[in-house]
Amino acid sequence: MTTAAPYVFTANELWTLGIAAYAAAVSTFVLGWDAYKWLASGPKIDMSASTGMKILGGLEPDPKTYVSVTAWNVGDRPTTITNLGGMYFDAWWRAYILRRKPKEAFIINQPSQAQRIPYRFDVGDQWIGLADQTDGIVQMARTDTCF
Repeated sequence: MTTAAPYVFTANELWTLGIAAYAAAVSTFVLGWDAYKWLASGPKIDMSASTGMKILGGLEPDPKTYVSVTAWNVGDRPTTITNLGGMYFDAWWRAYILRRKPKEAFIINQPSQAQRIPYRFDVGDQWIGLADQTDGIVQMARTDTCF
């Protein structure tokens, strides 16, 4: 029975193997970075809502209370706001598991007189809309899940 001698790499082969491994690691990182940039690009909207807002000034006092919605485009591309609405779920788990089946949904017709919808929303722009704060909306927000 004959035994084979183990293969011994030459210095050039070791250098080639090291450079190939380094190039494979760098190209994998660059591919991952490009995928991340592609997924993270586009319009992104940050939004906040404030309840119990009153309008001051004007010719006649306004006794109504409003929900103020402020949105900012923090992405890298413009977008368009087409509507302002809300959804009401009777349990939190229905909101997160069965997202497409709210108990009630609503749309506010004209949330802003100055920035009418559809509104072109450029990068860095801010949009503000108002909706009447009715007893029904307050009850939905206090008892269950309202988005």
